[in-house]
Amino acid sequence: MELNDAVAHFDADPDVWVPVPLGFPSEPWSTPQAWAAQAVADLAPFWRLDDLQRADLEHMALVVASSPTPLPDPVARFWHLPVEPGVSRVVHAYAETLEPGWRERIEEWATDGYDGALFQRAEPRESATYGTLVCTSALWPIPGSTGAAAVLRVIGAIADMIVVIEIIDGDIGIAARLLEPAVGLAESLRLGPAA
Repeated sequence: MELNDAVAHFDADPDVWVPVPLGFPSEPWSTPQAWAAQAVADLAPFWRLDDLQRADLEHMALVVASSPTPLPDPVARFWHLPVEPGVSRVVHAYAETLEPGWRERIEEWATDGYDGALFQRAEPRESATYGTLVCTSALWPIPGSTGAAAVLRVIGAIADMIVVIEIIDGDIGIAARLLEPAVGLAESLRLGPAA
């Protein structure tokens, strides 16, 4: 399922989230390099960067733009790069058609599909956008390792769809720091045409 800008879009806080194209070419950028250069040009006024720092940021933007998505068919991806120093990571948004009768069972839907997880928690929250949001967390074993990756999801039902913001990170502490910003990103979903 795709989020069509004429139907639904994320009105993400530009001081916290940088929208990243899901692939290239993507209007108006023909390549990841073109997007990375423009992203850094847009960000540069907020920071006093010397040439080396600017080059480092552009390299980081290129890595973000070129990175594959962890799961197929995301509807959007965002780079968490707050103006105030914080965690820099990419999160993905997914949308799926809401099955009849599941709106009342959003918490059950949110905890589905965690087979093999080492730990799981689901926390319902009140939401102005969705009515109810459910934040879930699980630790997934990393193949060939004794470690685990954190998978955090913010899930809500709106109109005829389920929307999921997903954080996957090998550093559990960093994933946890992204949860509240991800809730804010989920809450920024707007129905109707993009402004």
